[in-house]
Amino acid sequence: MSEEKKTIVRDLGFGGLMHIPPLRVHHQVLRELANNFKLGENRLETGYGFFKIRPKTLGDALGINASGDLFPQKVNYKKLSEDDKEIFKRF
Repeated sequence: MSEEKKTIVRDLGFGGLMHIPPLRVHHQVLRELANNFKLGENRLETGYGFFKIRPKTLGDALGINASGDLFPQKVNYKKLSEDDKEIFKRF
């Protein structure tokens, strides 16, 4: 990513995303996990049924942080500028 793009990402408040390492997992596998993992129930549904899995175990398998507070800096919507509120609404 160019420095100009990195600056824009940081200015939007998403600089932390640049620290996520690239995953060495095929995108089809990630899509299947995303579509079949039921986060509220910690359950992975497969063609053979379903089984319980902890987010930490899934994170360890993929090499990512999948436990704890992933977003320690919360956004206070009331304190945002009008421009930032528009960006927030788009997401």
